[in-house]
Amino acid sequence: MKKKALISVFDKKNIVNFAKKLSDLSYEIISTGGTAKLLSEAGISITPVSKITNFPEMMNGRVKTLHPKIHGGILGNWDLESHKQDAEKLEIDPISIVVVNLYPFEKTVLNPDSSHQDIIENIDIGGPSMLRSAAKNYKHVTVITDFTDYDKVIAELEQNGETSLETRQKLSYKAFSLTAHYDAMISAYFSKLEKDSFPNSLSLSYEKTEQLRYGENPHQQAAFYSDPNNEIISQIFGKKLSFNNYMDIDSAIRIIAKFMNDDPAIAILKHTNPSGIGIGKNLTEAYQKAFATDTMSPFGGIVIMNKQLDLEAAKEINKVFTEIIISPEFSEDVLAFLKKKKNRRLIKLNFEKLKYMKSQKNVRSLLNGLLVQDSDMLEDNYEDWKIVTENKPSESEIKALKFGWKVVATLKSNAVCFTTDDRTIGLGIGQTSRVDSTEIAIFKAHKFGLEIQNSICASDAFFPFRDSIDKLSELGIKAIIQPGGSKRDQEVIDACNEYGMSMIFTGKRHFRH
Repeated sequence: MKKKALISVFDKKNIVNFAKKLSDLSYEIISTGGTAKLLSEAGISITPVSKITNFPEMMNGRVKTLHPKIHGGILGNWDLESHKQDAEKLEIDPISIVVVNLYPFEKTVLNPDSSHQDIIENIDIGGPSMLRSAAKNYKHVTVITDFTDYDKVIAELEQNGETSLETRQKLSYKAFSLTAHYDAMISAYFSKLEKDSFPNSLSLSYEKTEQLRYGENPHQQAAFYSDPNNEIISQIFGKKLSFNNYMDIDSAIRIIAKFMNDDPAIAILKHTNPSGIGIGKNLTEAYQKAFATDTMSPFGGIVIMNKQLDLEAAKEINKVFTEIIISPEFSEDVLAFLKKKKNRRLIKLNFEKLKYMKSQKNVRSLLNGLLVQDSDMLEDNYEDWKIVTENKPSESEIKALKFGWKVVATLKSNAVCFTTDDRTIGLGIGQTSRVDSTEIAIFKAHKFGLEIQNSICASDAFFPFRDSIDKLSELGIKAIIQPGGSKRDQEVIDACNEYGMSMIFTGKRHFRH
């Protein structure tokens, strides 16, 4: 009796050549629908599934392989006499190779023109059932889901007459990984339909797109797994990104998202924190303002912008070695110029996909689980802001306060910053007290020769005491923005009124740990 191979694939890449080689090795090819038609037209002898089951394909192909003669042939444990007897009694022949890939559910979901019915019809039923059956019975069945495994399987069959147990187990693992990913995609789709933001059981499925040289440190192994729904970036030049590069790029994107609709804006980052942010009439001016905030840190850092990078700005950025440059677009002349430095990485940012990033959940791994929360990238509602002091900020101060509030939301807590309406002056980041953050923002401004007196102050959370207000008054700060919410808010407001300062409560905190 010939060995049997069942082939039913949606992605038919290289399948004809593979099936021919199986046929040459005296395998009987069982197949369905479009796969059977393709193989027959290629001159390969096939046995239709309907001939095995004595049952026609039905319901527009929804039912064709869901039959005991198929699953019995795949699931039989031929080491057990009882299984052999059942198979002989019911005329079920063993199937030793199963080649299946699945309906393109994921691709259909991502297609904006797909209807709900289109998506439902692309939920594969028979395919995952056969894969799970074959993967479970890997001791007797070779299950193949990936065309890149065809050559390895053929080589083993030609050399040994069968695949090794080690190979079958590895292929089983791939099959179960595929069905798990597939089911997670379906679950995510229905979760959105049900508007269930935090389901009782959370299934996350990402595809490994890159094995990294190492993680945050050389002794840590690492890989990058991407969300197929959200190809926000594409690398167009430079060597492979590292773990830390990915971390920095993520932070850079979250910063520039705050300035998507503004005039030309640039942020310079180092170790996931901005060293400066600027807005100008063009990108060159924006970069110069951002760079002036801290002229030391940008070396080897990241630059990201909200407009297409032009040659003049590229030349300005190029004055200091910048490891990564991120732009919505790169013209040919800019690319030719920037590619002269081989250690540089150039990243294209898809602003349309960035809209999706704003709405997705943030997930953070802990020692024993995951924390999941809404993104903090959504726009602030200025109508919710309240002027809580006797002195009201001027129009120019309001503009500066809006800019400063965007900036402080991107800093690690505790965070305090000094800004004008178009540039950062001093940044105090990630300290254990707000007073320390204020002191560091002052130190940084003075270190790089910037004037604090005409700037505003933004704080990512409330001031718990008036001591910071006292210090800000000494510096000549006239306007402050903070969320409010402290039991000592009135004490802080009174201090501002005492000094003739204006203060806005936003009612929204922007902690970033």
